[in-house]
Amino acid sequence: MSMNRRQFCALGTAGALTAIAAGMVGCANESSKLSDTGAAAPAATAIGDANVNFGQEVDILVVGAGISGMFAAIDPAAAGKNVLIVDQNATYGGDAIYSAACQMCSTAKLTEEERPEKYMSPEEVREKFAPYYEDNPEGLDRTVLLQDWGGRYIDRMHYDWGYQFQELRESPYHQAFFPKDGLCTMKSEFELINEKVTEAGANYLFETTFKTLITDESGAIAGARFVQKDGSLLDIKAQAVVLATGGYVSNQEWMVKYAPEWAFLGNIVSGRKGDGIAAGVAAGGTLAGMTASSNLNPRYEAGHMLGTFYPLIGLLPNGKRFYCETAVHDAATGALAAGYNEWYSIWDGVAQNGIDQEVIAHAGNAIQTANTVEELAEKMGLALETVQAALANWDAICDNQEDPDFGKTLFLQKLQPPYYFLRNYPVRYKSCGGLAVSDRMEVLDEGGNPIPNLYACGCTAGTEDIVPAAGSGMLVSTTLAEDYAA
Repeated sequence: MSMNRRQFCALGTAGALTAIAAGMVGCANESSKLSDTGAAAPAATAIGDANVNFGQEVDILVVGAGISGMFAAIDPAAAGKNVLIVDQNATYGGDAIYSAACQMCSTAKLTEEERPEKYMSPEEVREKFAPYYEDNPEGLDRTVLLQDWGGRYIDRMHYDWGYQFQELRESPYHQAFFPKDGLCTMKSEFELINEKVTEAGANYLFETTFKTLITDESGAIAGARFVQKDGSLLDIKAQAVVLATGGYVSNQEWMVKYAPEWAFLGNIVSGRKGDGIAAGVAAGGTLAGMTASSNLNPRYEAGHMLGTFYPLIGLLPNGKRFYCETAVHDAATGALAAGYNEWYSIWDGVAQNGIDQEVIAHAGNAIQTANTVEELAEKMGLALETVQAALANWDAICDNQEDPDFGKTLFLQKLQPPYYFLRNYPVRYKSCGGLAVSDRMEVLDEGGNPIPNLYACGCTAGTEDIVPAAGSGMLVSTTLAEDYAA
């Protein structure tokens, strides 16, 4: 596919995404513009778009109000910079605020204090992950860096800001921190983060969708273009732009290209089409780590996350268990590996009446109740003898306190009626890979050089999980405070 620079400039957003996926980058300056005051301004170009007319000017522009973008704003704002966070949604929080909120972290001081057997120093992290990065030393360095900064996120929340994570409960994940109110309840954490963002002096602009980056007459990043709720364009001038728009799990074309093994599964995340990643590439950046994500989710979080703290049985339609139910992220991939696209999760009042009510509420009417084994089999649509055999097998495991098939050691408790169950199926919920960045979260060009004034964090920079995403936001926040200190 060939295309000259002027043809590329004429592309709209959808066309630009397609061209970028094929390796197209760059765009020439088109014409001089006027600022919102009418005064002559340096020539500027909205990459792949029409003429620029700046309607607003800030020091630091953060595109995305998820956990990484919110943290990215704090340090420069506290240093007196005019920082604006723009997001397409109506509020802050991004994808993480709706997640199961399992915050895995071994490097925090809080881990060392409360769960010393799970603590790892950066050197121990490097040793642990080295076998997975034999041919990718840069990837190993990045993993160690973000694990370290992820620990700083947990410690800032707890020691600096006074957040009380949930007390340690019996589970297989003692290196995980959960919100104080239970699974799927990150609202209290985000309220605190938002309080600190606001105290620092940063501002938000919601319901405003990112469209493209803007460069000045020298080709340097000079801001970004957005589409407002009424459909009008808004060009915002900035000394620096941070891309924190999330991953590309909603971009079917990119999923087919970079993660074909997950491409034709359902997707429970909307609006993550990789626009920020595409814009970074159009500005001269490069891609890194583009591959399938490390795991899948069930459609309903209750169907696997309840296994973190409670007795729960996972059954295939043939009535067989297929994974260790405390290894919660093995559910979706385990069902697929067994040749099925669905499974059933069954629990009882221990989980149903536990403290984790939000994750149950998220499943809504998908959760059904049965007072007897006969009713359970009927509602599940399985033969009675199949369900009876499955429960008898589970009872034997509980009697012997030994799971010969999957080695489960926790919550080996017989289920008592009434039973609760739901039918689940595997879905994708995150992507892997994004813009190549430096150890200061600067977007890198093909030569490995930082692109001036352009940064990325969170899933836009290839993180997959909450803790490293937050850590990357903290890291770029310190970088911005240093780079724009004057």
